[in-house]
Amino acid sequence: MAGILDQVSALPEEEPVFQSSGVAFEVKSEDGHPVLKMIGVFLIVICGLGFVNGLDFISPESGLVRPHEWINGLAKGAPAESADFSGTIVSDGEAVVGAKVVILSENSDGFDIYLTNETDEKGRFEIKKATPGLTSITIQRYNENGKHDEVTHRIILNPPSYFEKVGYTTINFDMPPTEEFDNLECSGNYANGSCMREIDYSSKEMKFPLIDESAAGMYVMVGWAMIGLSVIACGFAVLGIRKGSRGLIQTSSVLVFFTAGHYWSACIFSTIAFALTFTVPRKSVILDA
Repeated sequence: MAGILDQVSALPEEEPVFQSSGVAFEVKSEDGHPVLKMIGVFLIVICGLGFVNGLDFISPESGLVRPHEWINGLAKGAPAESADFSGTIVSDGEAVVGAKVVILSENSDGFDIYLTNETDEKGRFEIKKATPGLTSITIQRYNENGKHDEVTHRIILNPPSYFEKVGYTTINFDMPPTEEFDNLECSGNYANGSCMREIDYSSKEMKFPLIDESAAGMYVMVGWAMIGLSVIACGFAVLGIRKGSRGLIQTSSVLVFFTAGHYWSACIFSTIAFALTFTVPRKSVILDA
């Protein structure tokens, strides 16, 4: 039997042949469309607008928009009598006791009024129910010789925040020593024989009125936040361009929105970019069967 099988020739070996059926599948992809990359480039430009705006915020004395203007702009929409103002008055490192503090304000009826207070033994004062915004303050120090001293400043009172009914402002004043008033004319000639020597700083504070230091610090912090968001949004835009990812492009447009930009330019353009991502058709990907 074995001999018979040995005489039978083996079948020739054949290489396997694979043949395509010619059927292809078309799959729609959210990513990869070239228009998404163009939107990503647009977003990088918007990130630049937000970055420049952040630089403006952290340069309060040289920026296009200063913290003084920012705070005063917010105060214009604040209700009357919604600001509390406090601080201390010192001179040569010593508290000025019994000084009269007067600020010009506006009551709820729209009439100008004067609000006054006197400093205590530690030089502290507090005035309530003032109106937020730009105003003036006059500080009067009474001397025993009847020649009294007065200084005037321009100040901005903080408006209430979104979660508070009252805005709080704290400004400390360093009053010049009595010797600096000696060469000034003493005017007034009151009935008791006293008079007032005046130093008015208002002209020097036209561009930069005195503001709460914490408000100025908050302004700078907002600027750094804008810079950080701009950098992060730019990173998402670059990744979106490389991968052609619709999701990354949309994330970038949302982040850069909060950098505002000068005159709200970043907000406007990022909204346009975000809307454009929904108009881009899905890319067709052909898969062979």
